Amino acid sequence: MSQDMVNILIAGFGAIIGWVLKVIWDSLRALQEDMKEIERELHTEYVHKTDYRADILEMKDILKQIFNKLDNKADKP
Repeated sequence: MSQDMVNILIAGFGAIIGWVLKVIWDSLRALQEDMKEIERELHTEYVHKTDYRADILEMKDILKQIFNKLDNKADKP
């Protein structure tokens, strides 16, 4: 093989490796942007744990009242 062929092969492999690294780099940047968007949405669109717990406690109290009324009705002849 001549030196020109070796140089062409090395340049070709270098170009392919460079292209692969660029694709990976662009994918990582896009992933970082997506993660930033998700972090922004978490603070505005999802229920906080404390709010959820308060709502669940309220629902449990209401269900207890309903069950107590049903139990009292079932006890009557």
